Amino acid sequence: CAKQRTVYMEGNYKSRQQNNDCAQSAMNLLSVQWSCLGQGVSKYRTGDGEYALFIITKGSGSITVDGKEYEVSQGKALAVFPETEVKTAGAEQSLFYCIRLCSCGSQVQECAEEAGFSREFSMRDIHVNCMTKLKKTVKCMLESDTAGYVEQLEQNCRMTKVWIDLIEDHKTFRGQMECAVTNARGRAAEIQEIAVYMKAHMEENLKIEQIAREYGMNRSGLTRQFRSIMGCPPQQYLLQVRIERAKELLRNTEETIGEIAARVGYRDALAFSHIFKEKCKVGPREYRKGYAEK
Repeated sequence: CAKQRTVYMEGNYKSRQQNNDCAQSAMNLLSVQWSCLGQGVSKYRTGDGEYALFIITKGSGSITVDGKEYEVSQGKALAVFPETEVKTAGAEQSLFYCIRLCSCGSQVQECAEEAGFSREFSMRDIHVNCMTKLKKTVKCMLESDTAGYVEQLEQNCRMTKVWIDLIEDHKTFRGQMECAVTNARGRAAEIQEIAVYMKAHMEENLKIEQIAREYGMNRSGLTRQFRSIMGCPPQQYLLQVRIERAKELLRNTEETIGEIAARVGYRDALAFSHIFKEKCKVGPREYRKGYAEK
């Protein structure tokens, strides 16, 4: 691991403050460690009121929290709540670099929750920009002089900045997800609207390309999204509704095959009969006769 020191800073810092000081302040940095675990195993237990934040900066491995194992890799972060057993282990043939930030204070739990962590969902991804900020802050922590009260205040401010960066990163991710969900819902409603239009205008000479253009899509885009939402491509859906409507007319009216064909979008009665037989295994005349005999 020593060969990687020019890229990944290794070291540790431990505050002079104790866990019992936590209730008296909003945010305390207790310790920070950035190490290369390699294929080894490390164990840790968070104290009363202490939260541990693990950030994977390179490689892959596993983190076990109270018996539950998480597979982790570069770009993952995992929060561990107070009085919890933690075991970190590197994967085979992988340099496993991990930051462990331990903090306490009246605001830490709220920060963790705002950053997307909970006891049930303790792991999440970190975006590249956020990871860059976190590594820069941790490097400053490790380079800091631990001698004085002012330096400790600066460290606490850096720990606060870590949480702020994680909260902003989570909000960005959540905003992107909400936008994606909103777009998906809007697109689903649009596809359903197209389906209703096709059913209402089945007697017309409908062209999928033209419908797609009217909704700002190309044919392949409409086909892909239509299949995703309706379960079949638009051309197949149109055929299904035409056949179902033709069956209804054959059962309930005395209209000729040619008239029914026209009402479901076929100008050629012969072509309609051929398609009907292909889908229903019997021609329209046999279908009507069979229904009448029941």
